[in-house]
Amino acid sequence: MLATTRKYQIILIITVVMSMHAIESLVEYSVITVATASPVPPLAQSICYSLYHFQDQLDCGYTVLRVRDELEQLGFLSLLQPEQLPEPECGEARRLVAEGGFLKGGTYVDRHSGKCCVTAGSALWKKLLDMGGVPASSEMELHLLDPLELAEQIVPLASKALAGGDKRGADTLGHWYAFFPLLCVVEGWDDENAPEPQRIQALLRLLAVPEAFEVAEACGEEMDVDYEEEEMSFLAAWEVPYKQWKEQQVSLYLEFCKRMVYEFIGKHDFAEADHFASRMKDELSRLLHRCVVGYACHQWLKTQEPGTLPPSCLLSLLEVKEGFERLSGLPLPEQELATCRIYLLQTIVLLGDYPAAIEMQQALFTEAVGKLEQYPEGETKQMQQISLAISYYQMLNTNLPDDYPSKKEWMRKGFPGLMGLSDVKRICGELLPEMPQMADTLQEYMEQCDTLTQYLK
Repeated sequence: MLATTRKYQIILIITVVMSMHAIESLVEYSVITVATASPVPPLAQSICYSLYHFQDQLDCGYTVLRVRDELEQLGFLSLLQPEQLPEPECGEARRLVAEGGFLKGGTYVDRHSGKCCVTAGSALWKKLLDMGGVPASSEMELHLLDPLELAEQIVPLASKALAGGDKRGADTLGHWYAFFPLLCVVEGWDDENAPEPQRIQALLRLLAVPEAFEVAEACGEEMDVDYEEEEMSFLAAWEVPYKQWKEQQVSLYLEFCKRMVYEFIGKHDFAEADHFASRMKDELSRLLHRCVVGYACHQWLKTQEPGTLPPSCLLSLLEVKEGFERLSGLPLPEQELATCRIYLLQTIVLLGDYPAAIEMQQALFTEAVGKLEQYPEGETKQMQQISLAISYYQMLNTNLPDDYPSKKEWMRKGFPGLMGLSDVKRICGELLPEMPQMADTLQEYMEQCDTLTQYLK
C-alpha cells in the first residue's frame, strides 16, 4: 500500500500539471453520459455519488449545478425550498438565501433560485428520507464504487455514445483516460491490492481511441502522469497508446507544415512560409525549412525585385548560411545532407563569395566521383557518369557570373574523374540505339553539351 504521505504527494503533482477544471469536467461529462444513456444504468445514483465523492477529495469547486437538470433526472439531486427542510436546516437556509452558501451539513443554498441543493447520500438527504421529504425512489441503497467499478459503468456508455455520433462521448473518454491513474492513486492502489490486469486492459481498449487522445491531450500538456511504476505496475502500459498516437500526429503535422512551406514559397508569400516553418516542433526540421524559406526569399528578391527588403521575420542571408553550415555538419540521412549542402552552395553564390563557391563545388564533386567509382560497370553507371558530368559544368555556368575572370577556364579544364563535354556527347550518341527508353534524356544531354560547348568557344 502506498504510504499516505506519498499518496498525497502524487495527488499534488498530478493536480498541478492537470487543472482542477479538467477534473471537474471529468465529473460533469460522466454525469451527462449517464443521464443521456438509453437505458439509464441501474446504478446511476451510486455513480453520481461516487463521482462527487472523488471530486470532494481534491481542491475542486462546487459544480453540482452545472449539471442540475441531469442530476435531478437521475434522482441524485433534489432542489427544495427552505420551508421544505426540517429544523435547524430550515432556519439556516432562510438566513443564507440572500447571499447563498453552505449549511453546516454541507448542503448548498443557491441564491439565484433560492433553493437548497440536497444530494443523495448527504446527512440532510438521509434525514429527509426518514421524514418522507424526498421521493421514495431515492431510497435505493447507495454504493461507493471504486475507480475501476466507476469506469466500467461510465466508459462503455461513453464509447457507445461516441459510436452513435455524440461527440460528448469523446469528452468523457478523454477525461477518463487522462485521470484514471489519478483515481487509482486516490484509492491507494498498488500491486498488492490492484484489480485484475484483464479488467484494466479491457478498460484501456475502450479508452484508447484517437478522439479520446485529443481530449486527454488538452487535460495535461504532455499527458505525463506521475505514479510509482514499481508499486503500480498494473498501469505501466497506460500511456503507450497515447504516445504512439502522439508520434503519429507529430509526423502528420510536420508533413502538413512542410507542404504549406513549399506552397507559400511557390506563391512568393515568404512570411507565411516562414510562419509554418517556425511551427515545426523538431528543431532540425524547423531550422532546415526556415533556411530554405530565407534562401528562396533572398534569391527571389535579388532576381525579381532588386532593392526590396525581405520580411523582418525571415532569417538574414548570413543566418541562412550559418544554418545550412550547421546542418551540413550533422549526421543526417544522405538525401537530407545532400539537400543542405546544395542549398549551402547556392547561398554562398547568392552572397557573391565565388572562390568559396568553387571550393565547395570541388569538394562536393570529389565526394560524388568517389562514390560513383564504387558502382559496377554497365549502362546504369554510364548514365550516372553522364548526369554527374553535365551537372558539374551546368553548376559552374549557373553559379559563376559571365564576368567572373576565370569562369571559362574552370569550365574548360574539367574535373578529375569526370568526362569532358565532347566525351559526354559522344557516349550519349553511342547509347541512343542501345537505350531507346532513355532517348529523350540522352537527346537533352546532347543539346546541353552543344550549348555549353558553344559558350566556351
